[in-house]
Amino acid sequence: MNTLPRTFSLFILLFGLFISSYSLATTPITPAPDYEKKIKKALKSEKRVVIQAQKFIDAGKYKQANQLLAKAVVKYPTKDLIIALRGEALFQSKKINEAEKSFRQALLLNPQNEVANKYIEKIRQIQGNQEDKDLAEWKSIAKDKVGDFLILVIGIWLGTTLNSIGKSLSSWRFERRSKKLFIKGDYESFTDILEYQVIAFDQHAIRTSLDFMLQHKTMEECQEIFDEFVDHQSHLELLQRMISKQTEKASHV
Repeated sequence: MNTLPRTFSLFILLFGLFISSYSLATTPITPAPDYEKKIKKALKSEKRVVIQAQKFIDAGKYKQANQLLAKAVVKYPTKDLIIALRGEALFQSKKINEAEKSFRQALLLNPQNEVANKYIEKIRQIQGNQEDKDLAEWKSIAKDKVGDFLILVIGIWLGTTLNSIGKSLSSWRFERRSKKLFIKGDYESFTDILEYQVIAFDQHAIRTSLDFMLQHKTMEECQEIFDEFVDHQSHLELLQRMISKQTEKASHV
């Protein structure tokens, strides 16, 4: 007499299992977060790394900035700007000691790196203007081993000189490429380079690029290019101001 209820219960159980299995099988795979795609895309070139890292930092996305820059410093170990941005992301994440290491590494590659110099000064203020440990070590070396110290100074001088020559050649090639992009009408790539120059605080390079634009376009046409292709609002405002000043200066010559 209990056969029918039991059969019905078994049917309900099997039906429930079928529905659950179907639901699991048809559940879509969650795609990778958008920022992971941005990181993968940015790592394709040094320029993209710098621009995307700056966007993450400006947006307060320090975790994503650290993830991008941790991979970027491995791929581009001699790029002082990328290393300095890594320090900035760590600094904003309250990892002061790790940030200082990155800034000092950047300064070894380029003593004029403005990002690293600015944050080193901030770190010194945070630490109560304590005497720099590295400087103290250098003083100790100078007292105990003057000969070794002089050899080291000469080596650093030679390294800095060769690095300066290399940077000049690199800058020349960079400028030449950007002009070709502009003449070809590839304004998106051209403005990417402009934004890279803004992030690098390279005012000479920015003015050179703007002067070149004004040789081929009116100020209004240049501003339209900025409006369409410059990604970052603060970069857009800076470039708009600078090209207005460049136009004003040219009119007085």
